[in-house]
Amino acid sequence: MGLKLERVSRTPQQLIDELHGLADVDWETVWNGPPYPGQGLDMWCAQFNWVPTSFERILSVRTDTEGELTLFPSGGSWAPVLSVVQNQWGAWAETGPDNPLVLERAEHVWPLYLTAACSALGEPTWEGAWDSDDFPEQLGGYRIPDRTERIEDQDPYRLAYWMPRSPDRPLVVVDLGTGLGVTGTENPSGANLNLTICPGPSGSVRP
Repeated sequence: MGLKLERVSRTPQQLIDELHGLADVDWETVWNGPPYPGQGLDMWCAQFNWVPTSFERILSVRTDTEGELTLFPSGGSWAPVLSVVQNQWGAWAETGPDNPLVLERAEHVWPLYLTAACSALGEPTWEGAWDSDDFPEQLGGYRIPDRTERIEDQDPYRLAYWMPRSPDRPLVVVDLGTGLGVTGTENPSGANLNLTICPGPSGSVRP
């Protein structure tokens, strides 16, 4: 009984280092998408100090801070890239009755990663929980479930985002997502804390 697995993919300090390392990336080039595997891909990644590590359907790269980013494209093509995601933390229950332990652990780690992100990015444009009255309904390239689905599933469980400060900068989101049924005790489920970088809403530049 308890947590079946807790995985720390990146520590809060590593999240800080990653965000600093991504600060000068040419995101317009990223959104346009990479070439298919070969010398062209290696050269495309090298301009960001990335090394391609997996090319099956979706490209994953290793950054110069030894983190792994996954580039999610549109449809079956590699371009355009809709979002870049890095997992930070995850936990899974051993049995259904252990799901509350997952949420308890998630509540503990969330402020650690939120504080880390704030130290690199400043105060977020917004931060809150799944049941916040002002939870955003739309957020640029980051998909938010409709209100009924979000409240029913309590997912995203926690979310913070930083609007871009200029049109060439991306939207940055840190979210704590929950697996189906994690708020119940019937079946074992889990939670993941991710960093997501994507194009921001058109015309919404943070002052």
